[in-house]
Amino acid sequence: MSTSSKTKALVAAVVFLLLTNIAVLVFFLCCKGPGKKDFHGGREAMMKEFLQKDVGFTTQQIAQYDTLSKQHRENIKASFDEMRNNKQEQFKELGRNGFSDSAVTVAANRASEMQKTMEVKMITHFKEIRKLCTPEQQPKFDSLFYKIWNKKDDKRKKPGE
Repeated sequence: MSTSSKTKALVAAVVFLLLTNIAVLVFFLCCKGPGKKDFHGGREAMMKEFLQKDVGFTTQQIAQYDTLSKQHRENIKASFDEMRNNKQEQFKELGRNGFSDSAVTVAANRASEMQKTMEVKMITHFKEIRKLCTPEQQPKFDSLFYKIWNKKDDKRKKPGE
């Protein structure tokens, strides 16, 4: 396979992956079918229950958590909107540059920076939740929060799982 063919295959693969990522993002953000539970709402309820039952949050701590969570949701929604707009601009830029290798690299780097920003926001949110814990609650939170975050909502499981 010649260098030109390899380059074209690589560019096609990167473009395909970018398009697939956008399609998945749009699907999860916009396409909730009738009767389907909001993923974030279900996760939110599970997190709240975890904080109350497993960590021992008081009513006051839960109220503080609700405020933090609301701010985080608004912040993340704004970030997703910005990311969607940036993706559109990236694709236009790719087209203007004829999907050159350098344009593909720039688009991939921008996408990875956006993802990094989202991850930092999520981890910072966990850090803010942890600050609500008393010193006695922090070890429980530290040792268990990742389990609840990775846990699937039982209502989303298929029968027999």
